Amino acid sequence: MWKKITYAGLLLILVYFIYAVFYKKIGSPVEQLQKEMKMKKVVYKLRDEVIVYADEQVGGTDKDKIVKFKNVVIDMLKKNMIVKSKEGELNTETLDVTLKGKVFGTSKDNKWNLYTEQVDYKKQGDLIISNTRTKVLNNVDKTQLEANKIETTTKFETIVGSGNVIYQDHKQKKDMRADKAIYNSTNKVLDAEGHVVYKELDPQKSKEVKADKMRYDEVHKILDAEGHVFYKEISNQREFQSDRMHHDDINKITDAQGHAIYRDLKANKTLSADSMRYDDINKIGNAVGNVKYKDPENTITADTANYFMKEERIDAAGHVIYMGKESHIVADRGSYFLKKKQVDASGNVQYTGREMRVTGQHVFYDENKKIVTGDGNGTFEHFAQKTTGTYQSAVYDMGNQVLTTNQDYTMNYQDYHMKGTGLVYLFKTGDATFNNKFSVTKQNFTVSGDNGRMNTIVKDIFANKMVLTSVQGDRVTSDIGQGSFEKKEFKFDGHVKGKIRGNTKNFMTDPTPLVEAEAVNFTGETAKLYFISQNSKNMSITRGEIKNNVHMTYKDVIMDSQYNEIDIAKNTILARDKVMIDLKNHTKLTANFVWFDMDKGEGHAEKSVKIISTLPQFKNINTSADSAIIYLKTKKIGLNGHVKTYQGKTQISSDRAIYDMDRRILENSGNIKMQYEVNNGTVEQSKSDPKNKEAVQNVIGKLTIENANEKGKIVLPRTETADNGVPVNVKWKSSNSTILSPSGKVNKQFYGGKDKDVKMTATARAGTDSSDKSFDVKVPTESTREMLARAASNIYYPENGGKLPSSVRINVHKKAIDIPISWSAGSESGKGGTATLRYNGVEYSKRF
Repeated sequence: MWKKITYAGLLLILVYFIYAVFYKKIGSPVEQLQKEMKMKKVVYKLRDEVIVYADEQVGGTDKDKIVKFKNVVIDMLKKNMIVKSKEGELNTETLDVTLKGKVFGTSKDNKWNLYTEQVDYKKQGDLIISNTRTKVLNNVDKTQLEANKIETTTKFETIVGSGNVIYQDHKQKKDMRADKAIYNSTNKVLDAEGHVVYKELDPQKSKEVKADKMRYDEVHKILDAEGHVFYKEISNQREFQSDRMHHDDINKITDAQGHAIYRDLKANKTLSADSMRYDDINKIGNAVGNVKYKDPENTITADTANYFMKEERIDAAGHVIYMGKESHIVADRGSYFLKKKQVDASGNVQYTGREMRVTGQHVFYDENKKIVTGDGNGTFEHFAQKTTGTYQSAVYDMGNQVLTTNQDYTMNYQDYHMKGTGLVYLFKTGDATFNNKFSVTKQNFTVSGDNGRMNTIVKDIFANKMVLTSVQGDRVTSDIGQGSFEKKEFKFDGHVKGKIRGNTKNFMTDPTPLVEAEAVNFTGETAKLYFISQNSKNMSITRGEIKNNVHMTYKDVIMDSQYNEIDIAKNTILARDKVMIDLKNHTKLTANFVWFDMDKGEGHAEKSVKIISTLPQFKNINTSADSAIIYLKTKKIGLNGHVKTYQGKTQISSDRAIYDMDRRILENSGNIKMQYEVNNGTVEQSKSDPKNKEAVQNVIGKLTIENANEKGKIVLPRTETADNGVPVNVKWKSSNSTILSPSGKVNKQFYGGKDKDVKMTATARAGTDSSDKSFDVKVPTESTREMLARAASNIYYPENGGKLPSSVRINVHKKAIDIPISWSAGSESGKGGTATLRYNGVEYSKRF
């Protein structure tokens, strides 16, 4: 039974609660006060200004100045205000009112409510003043202001709060706290100062602003703050800090002045400046004055900067400095791409990394790829290699330490100076590839070419269309060339042409320029030049070797041969194989070996020596000897051994003879003999001899060519005796003398496995009778092992413990190839090493 009664009671309570909350109509504060007025026992009216409703009047009469009441409700008839409290005092003269104890006031339009413990109303000025904790509510826009002290009017147009002021906008979910605040309800502007804290409490866009002073315009959504301003967007994890700030919440623009700092807490990024502007719609930040951007890996300083957050890019200008983990860039302006970790800098740019420094008018740096691209007539410096240079446009691969440029450049390494167009340089290995015209200068010599390579560590240089020149005037050109100033030798191959200083008295001290009258001029198919260093650290060419179809002029000597040596230091010339000397004065001398001492002005000729006159009247006169001495100063030639002069069938022979080139007179001595044939009183010059004809045919019929001997030479018969006893001379002609010379020397070349066919033609002659015979000779290609052995002879082994070469270049048929080298340890003593060369599966080793 009791349970049923209990449940019924609870049900009645629930029904009443629902009625009270949802259905019962509650009157407005004004209506409630009006009800209370009707229930009051005391009604006191003063001059149509005030009506006081109270439970009790405490003392005082109509004539008293102060009238007191209890449980009072005051209706300010001419003002928009009704106030109630536990106690009230009315000044009948001034109409001032003092209310105490649970004071509640409301505007008659129900817009404003006031809550406090004590309030004073001053008729003069229509002032409401409360010196106790007071709360003022706006029921229309759901705002309230609370403070230790409030001063306002019955219109509530301006509300002044002091002491622990709290302003709240419940509709907009905003909160502001300060030591003092002034709220203008007409234009909805709140001015606050002293420890001001403004908050927007919406979780989707929560933010907080702190400052010494602040103004908030609710209509235009503008916030102005001053003094130690701190702005924080909690939802976006961003912060602003400055001396002054202007925030436009409609256009989402924030302006910060004085020691401005922006922080992205999520990405751990900071941007600071003297002043800053942030456009949150376009996600653009503008910073001016002492700008500094910083993230965990990079720092940027500048005079101004624009931060494009969507593009994740910072554009900086004026004294720009970028500092990364491994790089430092200074420029007039630049862009930093945060996500890509790239820097695009321009204007007096200087990049500095761990390995090198690059300057230019434009530099692009990729931190991820470790690549620097420079433009605009810049410079570079590699610290470890101590290499410097200039460029127009270049790419620097910092990871692999490679420099690449297709435009003009210069490079300096130790005492080497390089320049040209198009370069790939590996700083670690020292390998430089010249892709276009280039030059390399060391001291007084320069090597240039159309393209080529160089290793700056071992100092080897290779060039196509090589040109070697010196300050003194030396000049040598060829199709290809290779050599080293450190080894002091250069090799030239193909259409070699040169002019070098001759008759140099002292190579160690002589820096004099080339004198044209004493220059050594030469051409040939191949050449090798050797150098010495002077005391001045310059160099001089001291010796040269020229091969194949050599043509040389020096002073009064013009010489053709297949091999020529010039020793400038000793002032000597050596020539062999088909030597022909033009001694001017219409005189030529041929031999197979010639040696000149230019200081003495004497030359020595041996083997098949002949003197030939170029004058038409002497064209059929020939003089031969075993050897000869050429006297350049006296213009005479001394002939020795089997001297013979013949014209047709007429022949004069002797042991010795002197030929005067100026007078064109030959003086014979020693065992002089003369042979001639008389026919009807005249000399017969060109009648065939049957015995000679028979001898020529006999020799031609038996003539053969043997295989090459161990020295790589084919023995070609030069003289044969026919079966009838007549001696027959044999001369040879080659269709390709560079492979198989008329002397029988076999010049093997590496053709890649294919032999070469050469036609050798022999001419047998006895008297005026002659006959030819041709032989097809197959010249075997140089084997891969032979080629590797030849390549091994070109390896430079540094005796001072320098870096060992990783490859060696060798000339093969119509090109050059690089052979890789692998090194193994030397002997137990630790000296020397073994180089192993490999090519097409063939291996060759050489010990150093």
